[in-house]
Amino acid sequence: DRIAFCGYHGWSDWYLAANLSDSARPGPAAERGVDRLVGHLLPGLEPAGVPRGLAGTALPFAYNRLDELEQIVRKHGAELAAVVMEPTRSTDPAPGFLEGVRELCHRCGAVLIFDEISAGWRFHLGGAHLRYGVEPAIAVFAKAMSNGFPMSAVLGREDVMDAAQRSFISSTYWTDGVGPAAALATIRKMQTADVPAHAARIGALFRNGLDELGRRYGVPVRVTGHPALLHIGFDHPEAAALGTLLTVRMLDRGFLCGSGFYPSLAHEAHHIRSFLEAAADVFGELADAIDCGDLHERLQTPVRHSGFARLT
Repeated sequence: DRIAFCGYHGWSDWYLAANLSDSARPGPAAERGVDRLVGHLLPGLEPAGVPRGLAGTALPFAYNRLDELEQIVRKHGAELAAVVMEPTRSTDPAPGFLEGVRELCHRCGAVLIFDEISAGWRFHLGGAHLRYGVEPAIAVFAKAMSNGFPMSAVLGREDVMDAAQRSFISSTYWTDGVGPAAALATIRKMQTADVPAHAARIGALFRNGLDELGRRYGVPVRVTGHPALLHIGFDHPEAAALGTLLTVRMLDRGFLCGSGFYPSLAHEAHHIRSFLEAAADVFGELADAIDCGDLHERLQTPVRHSGFARLT
């Protein structure tokens, strides 16, 4: 009847149900003390349209906090169907964390599901779980394995996957050959070109370059995450406005720079060098805007907002 989760897992009802209140008291979720997706998705999300009957069925625990999952297992272990988590996103697992999660699942009979849709092929061919040496009961992959073509895959132990025989699963795309062909071609290319190593190398160049620009101009930029899955932010009260000005000015110079950078095989070192040369001028303006206090006056557009918050 319940699922424990950690990390980002899209916008399905079961996931957004974490923010359903256990009471019928009206008002925004955050005001009722129900904001359980903070640190996993975004703060302040309303589970609009999610059936109230799902309240209390999705239980979050923080990454690298095995103690939080232990508390869930102690309280709800007999009701826990599965633990759904990303094996990694912005940081490596602490020693013993993933192994501890797997042991807790074994102890209470829950199915361990690794969501590899984002991390998957970026860190290791075949999935990040292979990099860390921890095998889940089920691993889920999607578009990265087919270079963006429609494709997904659910891999798992036979005893777990056989449960599908007792239910009904269908697909509009069962007879489609484009996705599987794209996936096979993409995986072969990943193998021959060692895409995970390339992505890590390009991401490191990007992060080191932006860090150096931040030091040079005194701009509090923060580039976090694995080199293959980077997030760009600012340690400043006007972080959103700084990010907006960065995006606008980089667009003026022919570069699309948002709040993240996911290196691909198409990115080469000379692309990063060109980006950083253009970014140097922009960082100079960001520093001036901070010093002069006229950041908003320089913007001809609204300050960016979260698309997730708007859509949900």
